[in-house]
Order: sequence, then C-alpha cells, then structure tokens
Amino acid sequence: MKISCPKCNASGTIPDHEVPESGRFISCPRCNEGFTVTKSRSGNDIYLVDTCPSCGFSTFGDETFGTCPKCGVAIKLFIERQREEQRLKHDQELLGKKLNNVETAPPLPEVNTTSVADFIDNLHPVNLISWGVAVSAIIFIVLGLWGIIGYDSTKIQTTLMEEREEQVSGLYIFLHYGLLHWVKFMYGVMAMVVSLLFMKRLKVGLQALSGLLWATIVLVPLSYIISFVYWVLAPIPHTISGYFIEILNILFMSALVGVPLYLLERYLHERKITSVVKL
Repeated sequence: MKISCPKCNASGTIPDHEVPESGRFISCPRCNEGFTVTKSRSGNDIYLVDTCPSCGFSTFGDETFGTCPKCGVAIKLFIERQREEQRLKHDQELLGKKLNNVETAPPLPEVNTTSVADFIDNLHPVNLISWGVAVSAIIFIVLGLWGIIGYDSTKIQTTLMEEREEQVSGLYIFLHYGLLHWVKFMYGVMAMVVSLLFMKRLKVGLQALSGLLWATIVLVPLSYIISFVYWVLAPIPHTISGYFIEILNILFMSALVGVPLYLLERYLHERKITSVVKL
C-alpha cells in the first residue's frame, strides 16, 4: 500500500501484511516525522478519502485514507458528526417555525373551569335525589290544593242522599272525600321541607328523607286497604271478580310504588351519599 508523510509529503510503499488492523506507527526516513498508517477496508470505502475534511491534508494521488495521517481525525467519525450536527440544526429550524406558528395563531377560547366544576357538582346524587323529591312535592301540593279548592261538602252530601236515600253526616263526607286532599297537601309540604334539608347535605335531612320513604312505602298499601274496606262495607252489590280485582290492585300499586322507594332508601346508605352528609 502507498503511504505519504504528512510533513514533507515523501511517498513510498509498504506491504499490506505489515500493517495490522489497528494501524502501524512509522517515522518518515526523510524528515523523521512520525505518523500512523492504517489499512483501508472495503466495507468502509465511503469513508476513505484523499483529502482530510478537517485539516485539508491531501495525498494528491490515488491513495485514500480513513484516518488523516496529519491530524489523526477518523474520517468516519468526522463525517457522522457533521451529519448529526446538520440534522440537529434542521430539527431546530423546524421547531423554531412551529413555535412561530403557535405564537401567531389566534388564542384558543378559555374554558370556564368554575362553571364546569359547578355543573359536575350539581349532578351529584344528593342533588339529583333532592330535585326529584322537590318535583314530587310540588305535584302533591298542586293536587292537594286543587282538591281542597274544589271540595264542596254540600254537593257531595246531596248526591249521596239521592243515591242512598239516607242521611249522611258531614264528618263521613270529610273522611271519605275531603281528608285525602289535605293529606296530599301536607305530604307535599313535608316532602318539600325534607328535600331542602337533604339538598343542604344535613344529617337530619338524610334521616328525614329515609323516614319519609318508609312512611310512603307503608301508607300507600294502607290507603288502598282502607279504601277496600270501605268498598266492602258500602251498601252495594259485590262480586267475586270484584274482590279479586280490588286485591290485585292493592298488590300491584303497592309493588309499583314500594319497590322503587325501597331501592332508593337503600341507596341513601351508600358511601357516595353518607360521605358528603354533614354531621
């Protein structure tokens, strides 16, 4: 292989087998300059050059080298480092353009996090149950007031006397036709108070709501049973099918109202409810 002194440019040849893979250090016979001679590798031909990209040293011939004999720079590492620096520079330019585009872009609309938090808090089961109880209370209050306003004991008494041809007391008329309207009205007022206490997440509100639910579960079938007894005692003809229908009606209405209210009462004891109730 050909070699060249990096100082005086004296050239010569040396057998390839005398140069190890790691290179061989020799001294120039003309100027005594020491330098390292390395073998060229076929797999690294792309990194074999005749001019050093670092110091500019050149062989001015066909001879190439992978390590500069003058400055000792490894050509492969030098070229890879240059490529890495160019890539980093290119990435920085792209990043700078993106940052400029972000700065010039119109600002995104701000999200009112307070309103979102308030909306989520309003969807808490305590509030949902309170609203449901309040709506039910309003319905009972309206129905009760409507019945109280439309209650006319004299008209009812006249109608009953025409049907039965016997005297009917005012107390009987009130218990059978007027009391239920007041019960609805008072129940609605009580339910509204309970819903307000429960919405404030007070322990007394939780206890009152639980008691109201149990009272409703018991009173609904009880009211139907009382109506059934009145129907049986009324001086009118009764049939077996009539008894069957009335009993079936009691069971159906008791289940229709009692089962959902029982499940709701059980849910009131869940941690999601009790954890936010104030002692």
